[in-house]
Amino acid sequence: FFFCFTSPLISANRIQTHGAPQCYAALEHSSAKSFLKSHPARKMTTLKESSSQIGLTDIGKSDENEGKEGESASTSDDVSWRQRITSSIARSRKVRGGNYVQIATVDPETGEPRCRTVVFRGFVNDPEEQKGSTISDSCVMKMITDLRSNKVAEATNSEQKGTNSMEMVWWFAKSSEQYRLLGNVKFVGGGKFDSDGDHFMMTTRKETWGNLSDPAREQFYWKDPGIEFSAQATVPSGGRGEDGKVLPPPDNFLLMLLYPKRVDYLRLGDNYRQIDTLRNGDWDLERVNP
Repeated sequence: FFFCFTSPLISANRIQTHGAPQCYAALEHSSAKSFLKSHPARKMTTLKESSSQIGLTDIGKSDENEGKEGESASTSDDVSWRQRITSSIARSRKVRGGNYVQIATVDPETGEPRCRTVVFRGFVNDPEEQKGSTISDSCVMKMITDLRSNKVAEATNSEQKGTNSMEMVWWFAKSSEQYRLLGNVKFVGGGKFDSDGDHFMMTTRKETWGNLSDPAREQFYWKDPGIEFSAQATVPSGGRGEDGKVLPPPDNFLLMLLYPKRVDYLRLGDNYRQIDTLRNGDWDLERVNP
């Protein structure tokens, strides 16, 4: 039983207001135990019941022989998060919803954290990112969003330090791994952002729009989100014209690109934790206590 929560707390001793949200995945032990008591015939493959309290070392033990694909990179020491996550994705490729991630921002007016689930849609080979970098694989993480959503305003707030800051948490149930990725976010589309004049970015935006499912495209023609409900007006079916061809992306369709600069990796099977920090175009790796 995992859930995601966010907090502006960055250290145990003080609250920082740099606008950098913190996002976590957590296990609710009491809920899991209640479920087991009320469903005795249901086998839980990721939890181990015993007379003692469930601890971190109990998580993931029953999955040790499952999903071995790509295991060597994700379970080795001295491996960057980018190599690890490639293995984690490969092992979870058949897991329904395995590409759902949580994104955390901070409300600039209240200072309260905000968290939501979005779909990870792959890595983008941003030519600008590669300049002066020794990293061979792109680390830019692609998602999409609506210009009218609160996350856009929260992530681009210019009145607080840490502007354009966002944190992602990605939990891989198959391998009991968690990635917390803090970085800067870049939006593309709508004619409101610096990247809107970049040919590569706008081409990537157009290709991503064309690759969406018909129902996903229709959502960008809906009425403004977050206001009092009213029946939706008629929208272009599937985001297509009368000739059946996909329409150009509307202005409110945005690419949302996360450029990680700090990655906190935790593997619950053996309580291995590592922090990768981007410095001078390369990743510095440090093993830390879990």
